[in-house]
Amino acid sequence: MQYILLVIIFFLGILVGIIGNISGIGGGVMIILLLVYGFKIDPLVAAGLSLLTISFSSLVGFIQNFRRGLVNSKMFVMISTMAVCGAIAGTVLADYVPSGTFKGVFGFILIGLGSFSILATRMQTRGGKEEYDTSPVSTGGTSMVSIIAGVVSGFIGIGIGGLVGSYLTAIKRSRPKIAISTIVAATLPVTVVGTVIHFHYTGLVNIIYAFPLVAGAMIGGFAGSWMVARAPQVSLRLFQGYIIIAFGTMSIVLYFIANH
Repeated sequence: MQYILLVIIFFLGILVGIIGNISGIGGGVMIILLLVYGFKIDPLVAAGLSLLTISFSSLVGFIQNFRRGLVNSKMFVMISTMAVCGAIAGTVLADYVPSGTFKGVFGFILIGLGSFSILATRMQTRGGKEEYDTSPVSTGGTSMVSIIAGVVSGFIGIGIGGLVGSYLTAIKRSRPKIAISTIVAATLPVTVVGTVIHFHYTGLVNIIYAFPLVAGAMIGGFAGSWMVARAPQVSLRLFQGYIIIAFGTMSIVLYFIANH
């Protein structure tokens, strides 16, 4: 049974790496769902393992995308700095504010974000013509959204791509390949900070599961970044929207499972 679990976790890591690098959204919900409800692992331990997995997946994607010139350096520094500050604040906030109700509501927020992203993509590409804003992304709005995304990430343990990705691609109309690749890069420092905090509280419990998760995530990261470089930009945006909706649905399911 132990070997079967390790194999399943390895392939889960591959899936997380692929989805995370294609959509800019970490697959932490999938990992937590399987570990907590499938194999009865403590939620805090599962969250730490999830963040560790996303860290390595983001690292691989960051290296590959940077080499291909798809990472906007200025936007990366701004998003990652603001999101890390927000993540630290969100983690501290989680100790004082009950997160159960917010977790339930946030699933619906994700579904709304995903639906908006898909609708905006349809409207901006009517007639088969893609329309993107090539001017530099304003720092004010992006910084604020990044802080909020970081707080939410630290508060309930999800990635920053759902909020920041929707803002950049649907509202600012940034080119999806640049936006998603930059978000993947910015996710790295956020998840590293989250991983350190989680393992500080839980210790190296069930660390054996980290090895197949990380190995799978690195393979998936290579595959996902390869797909991003070759996929049509409209397809990336639509995929991002559908993934956000799927994660929102899973978040709602998780909430009802935990409370019923």
